[in-house]
Amino acid sequence: MNRNKRFAIIIILVTNAIIISFLESFIPVPIPVPGIKLGLGNIITMIAIAFLGLKDVLFIVVVRCFVVAILTRGVMMLAFSLTGGLLSALVMWLLYKKLSRFFSIKGVSIVGAIVHNTTQITVASFILGQVVVFYYLPILLISAVVTGLITGSIGELAINEVSKKDIFAKTAEPDVNEEEQIPFKSEEDEDLPRAEIKTGMIERREE
Repeated sequence: MNRNKRFAIIIILVTNAIIISFLESFIPVPIPVPGIKLGLGNIITMIAIAFLGLKDVLFIVVVRCFVVAILTRGVMMLAFSLTGGLLSALVMWLLYKKLSRFFSIKGVSIVGAIVHNTTQITVASFILGQVVVFYYLPILLISAVVTGLITGSIGELAINEVSKKDIFAKTAEPDVNEEEQIPFKSEEDEDLPRAEIKTGMIERREE
């Protein structure tokens, strides 16, 4: 796939991530604890992780955090969203690419949510110069598991649907030397007779 098409796909993902995150800011959270949110923009991050290289993923996260912070919470909140978003995206990318045998897409999403919330509260403690904010950590961890499971389930469905359309063929950068991978499909898929089904992933094997 040429660079222009790949760039267009990245722009589409960035735009969708911004729109989803912006609309999410209007959804009331039942638990009045700072830092708790659904994290629906993470769905786009997971799609990018599944099909694109690490640099593309981080670019999408950075642009989304900048734009959404300016439109909703202000530039002062950028430090929280950017650090949490970048670190969680990096961890999710590593888990998905290197440890997919042990982590399903839902598991990757949950870990990402935990990393995101933990990073944000650590940054808040550093900026405020107070450790009292860590009293919120247990609640944030519980919410991370719940929201991570929700976004992970949606992300898994989205990745499976996108993979059927083969939109991202040959777009990923060679970030790591690994076997050719394609997103999960069912065992009944007749187009993959030599594929070994794994949890959340299929790896082609040579005969």
